[in-house]
Amino acid sequence: MTVDPIVALESLGYTEREASFLYLVAVHSGYFLRRQFDYFIDRNKGSIVMRLLEKARVAGHIELLDTTHRRQVYHLFYKPIYRLIGAPNSQNRRVKGDADVRARLMKLDYVLENDHEHYLENDAEKLEYLAQTRGVASEILVTSNGTLRPEIRSLLVSVADRTRPATSLVRFMFIDEGLLTTNKFGRVLAALSAVMRAVAHFELIYVATSDHNFREAAALFHKTFAAAPPQRQQPLDPEWTRTDQKLSQLTPPFHPQFTTVLLRFSYPSFQRNEPHGSRHGSEVVQ
Repeated sequence: MTVDPIVALESLGYTEREASFLYLVAVHSGYFLRRQFDYFIDRNKGSIVMRLLEKARVAGHIELLDTTHRRQVYHLFYKPIYRLIGAPNSQNRRVKGDADVRARLMKLDYVLENDHEHYLENDAEKLEYLAQTRGVASEILVTSNGTLRPEIRSLLVSVADRTRPATSLVRFMFIDEGLLTTNKFGRVLAALSAVMRAVAHFELIYVATSDHNFREAAALFHKTFAAAPPQRQQPLDPEWTRTDQKLSQLTPPFHPQFTTVLLRFSYPSFQRNEPHGSRHGSEVVQ
C-alpha cells in the first residue's frame, strides 16, 4: 500500500499545511525562507511560521544558515523526513555551496508561483516519463553506470497536460543563480539538446533575478535548435509505411519554445566564502 507522504509528515507532529509545505521543500529544494512559507499559506509575517520553525528546530529537522543582514535560510536536513517521502538519498538534505543554495531557493519560488504544473519530482519519475512515455533513448538519458545524467537531475521538469502525457508540452527550467555569463547555460544546452529534440514539444524556461543574460541565452537557444531535427527515413514496404504513419501521428511535431522568467525576489548573501564564476557563486553544474 502506498503511503501518502503528507500524512506521513503529519505523523511527525506537523499540521496538514505545514506537512504540505515541507513536502515541497524536501522534493524541490531542501532549503527555504520564512517568506516562502508565508506565501504558501497566504499569510504575511504572522505567528504561524514561527510555530513551524520552532517545532522543526526543536525536533532537529532543520538547521539555520548564517547570512548577512540577519536574513535567515533554513535547511531541511533530517534524513527520516526524506525517507518518509521515498527519497532517503536525496541531495536536498545535504549541505550545498552558497550558489547552489540560492538556486534551490529560486527553484522553490518558481514552484510556489506555478503550483498548477505537474512536476516530475525525482530521478525515477523523470527517467520513467522521458524513456517510457516520450520514447527518449536511454543512452542519452543515463550515464555509463545507469544513473540519470546530472544535467537532467538538476533541472526542474514539468508536464503541462497530465491528461495527454505522450504529446504534452514538457517544460525544462534552467535556474540562473546570478551567473556573469551564459557559459553554464551553454554547457547544459549542449548536453541536453538531444533529449529535448527527442521530446519534440518542449519549452525551456530561463529563470533569473536579472535580465543580464536573457538576450544571449535566447540567441544560444535559437542557434541550437535552428536546424530541423533529422527526419525518419521512409521505408519502402507498404505495411511498414502504414506503421510509420501511425507512429508519426502519435509523435508531436518538433516545436521548441524559449521563455524567460524574472523572479522579483531578493535572496540573502551568506557569511561563507564563495568560489569565483558568478556574481554570487560558482558556475559548476551540480
